[in-house]
Amino acid sequence: MLTLMQDLRYAVRQLWKSPGFTLAAVLTLAIGIGANTAIFSNMDAVVLRPLAVPHLDRVVTVAEQGQQGGGGYLQAALANYEDWKRQSHSFENLSVLTSLNMSLTGAGDAAHVRAAMNSASFFDVLRAQAFLGRVFSEAECQPGSDGVAVLNYGFWRQKFASDPAVLGRQIELDQRTYTVIGVMPKTVQYPSEVDVFLPFAPTPQQLQDRAGHSYLVNGRLRDGVTVKQAQAEMRIIADRLAQAYPASNLGKTVKVEPLLDGINGDLTPLYYRLIMGATLFVLLIVCANVANLQFARGIARRPEIAMRIALGASRSRILRQLLTESILLGLTGAAGGLLFAYVDMRLTLSFMPDRVARYMAGWSNISLNGRALGFSILLAVGGGVVAGLLPALEALRVNVVGQLKSGSRGSTGSGHSRRLRSVFAVSQIALAVALVIGAALMSKGMMRLLHMADVYQTEKILTFNVTLPEKRYDTAQKKAAWIAASLEKLRALPGVTDAQVSIGLPYSDSEWTQDVAIENRPVVPGKFQSALRMPVSDGYFNSLHIPILAGRAFSSSDSLDSLPVAVVSRRTVQEYFGGENPIGKRVRMGGEHGEHTPWLTIVGVADEVSYSMWDQTPRAAVYTSAAQFPPSGGLFSVTTGGNPMALAPAAHKAMATIDPTLPLDTVETYHQMLHESLLGLIYAAVMLAGDALIALLLAAIGIFAVMANLVGERTREIGVRLALGASRSDVLGMVLRRASWLTGIGVSVGLVMAYGLAHGVANLLRGVRSDDPVVFSAIAASIIAVSLGASWLPARRAARVEPMAALRDE
Repeated sequence: MLTLMQDLRYAVRQLWKSPGFTLAAVLTLAIGIGANTAIFSNMDAVVLRPLAVPHLDRVVTVAEQGQQGGGGYLQAALANYEDWKRQSHSFENLSVLTSLNMSLTGAGDAAHVRAAMNSASFFDVLRAQAFLGRVFSEAECQPGSDGVAVLNYGFWRQKFASDPAVLGRQIELDQRTYTVIGVMPKTVQYPSEVDVFLPFAPTPQQLQDRAGHSYLVNGRLRDGVTVKQAQAEMRIIADRLAQAYPASNLGKTVKVEPLLDGINGDLTPLYYRLIMGATLFVLLIVCANVANLQFARGIARRPEIAMRIALGASRSRILRQLLTESILLGLTGAAGGLLFAYVDMRLTLSFMPDRVARYMAGWSNISLNGRALGFSILLAVGGGVVAGLLPALEALRVNVVGQLKSGSRGSTGSGHSRRLRSVFAVSQIALAVALVIGAALMSKGMMRLLHMADVYQTEKILTFNVTLPEKRYDTAQKKAAWIAASLEKLRALPGVTDAQVSIGLPYSDSEWTQDVAIENRPVVPGKFQSALRMPVSDGYFNSLHIPILAGRAFSSSDSLDSLPVAVVSRRTVQEYFGGENPIGKRVRMGGEHGEHTPWLTIVGVADEVSYSMWDQTPRAAVYTSAAQFPPSGGLFSVTTGGNPMALAPAAHKAMATIDPTLPLDTVETYHQMLHESLLGLIYAAVMLAGDALIALLLAAIGIFAVMANLVGERTREIGVRLALGASRSDVLGMVLRRASWLTGIGVSVGLVMAYGLAHGVANLLRGVRSDDPVVFSAIAASIIAVSLGASWLPARRAARVEPMAALRDE
């Protein structure tokens, strides 16, 4: 420890005596370490630990699934859940939850809320306690005793201004009174979209239902039980239920997966890994830059090192001292990096709208915690070693006798030192090329996604959601009357050219998938055919300029009392009708078990429309008439020739004249809706672009430093060349040729790396080519220009060397 303290004191003195070098190295390291710490803190909160749940790896989701993994996932049927509880032994506990949309009244203006009706065991599975008050018990999950509510933390903060006196307060949801008994903690935001938790008190009829797949099941594994073992047991139980209840369960199995996988999904971890990898690239460039600074400083310190060796210091002792200085630089840079990371995170949190952040479990938990601090220290030590080891070893390659004889005049770099610095410069250029190309491709893909829906004139459409309470709108006649009245009121507003209702718009990611049966075409056992079910009003296709390829669209004559009809998409015809004319044929949504849904006669074929922002292949779709099969609310789209948001107050008033208790949720333009759905991608693209700009700047600084050191070390040689008759243009060309070689090698290596990175980006985003010639050639040319531009000043300085001054100095 005494030796370590001695090394630290000496390191502080040495760095203090070189303020220019110290400041440059610390600031550079602060950028690299700070950027990585900020991204790690985001990834830790959103991907690695989105919920502060004890032993989160033991919590799983249990879902139904088609045999052999076909047919996708289904939420569970309640009767199946009851059998799973009775027959399984892999779980400490299982819980059930179903979500529904409700209207909150009695707490200011009417508001739409997303409620979860869940069993009391839900809190036991998560091992979650209330932040305020308590959670409900099993006794309160009984009919007649279920009039209590637990609020989500974000909803409590937003709607009740974080008032602790909310406990005991009564709220009205869908005209039923509930007493608030608790508030969930900020760190347990699951399911992320839920505002209020209510006791689930199923009726005997619900407990016997095996057809309604609308329940989310979670479980906590027993100690010693793996996900694989639980999966094996649940599949045995699923086979047993398929034999006992073939009408509803045949062809279905069970899928058990970690809860964390379900929360993260497929894209979020990929985006964060991409950004984290890019930011680590930046740190490597930072280390290369600092290493080049230390190479130059090591050359200047060779007389000092030679003197210390002559006085008896071992090379290992000096190496440790040099590495101590480098690690101290890293730790000082980490301190600045934490400030950089804090500012970065505050900006990130402030720019994320609350209505988007609520769907990201863990987003509100982003902070500079102990794990982030430990990560930054690890980066500081690692960065210090990486940036300092090779320069320290090179500094020890000193001829003690020769150095003491020549003194400071002999402090020039060796050929080995110059080669190492060149390698670092090439590495910086190569990493910069890969990052800039990756950022350019992601930005290009993002811009394409932002403008995919321009054909629908998104800037001229106002959108909002309305949900109908099931108890008051409990018949199709009531729903259809409300939809008809709403559209009539909206279309009558000044400036409105059209108004429609549906459950989703193109690229809105609002999809409702159901099995589909075709009359007289039985499905092969074990096979599944499904399609998007899209209830739309009669002018939907005309409003969005979706061509009808055959037959007709819906009309005002399609009503509750007329023949049930459907319009299918072109892909539906291709996949399920073999390309033959489907007009007049009948389909039924719900598949072979959709006995309660009528057969629909196909009257038209619509052109292809993609309702997913991310799926590059449009799915089969079956459109139904909202007048014949009215949904429980929907997404309204109001088209105007002016500013859509100026219509919002009038739309509120018009809808209130029909039913003042129904809130309008998420009032925004169609363009804003698509923009918000892309905020995660925009965040990733901006972070990647920031990394790319930093990398490009550092690469330019790196090539400048290498060429400046080269000119400084070869001043005498340049003077001799000029004295022997070489022209200044020859000297200029010599330096630029060296820079061109380094740049050419770096760009070539970087293009190979970028090609691999581009494959990853192309797999994530539609419209991105992994071999985009425009992006690759433009970025390569730009980086070559930047590198040669950075080399121009050292080259000009070399060309201006005065021969006699250079020789006299030697």
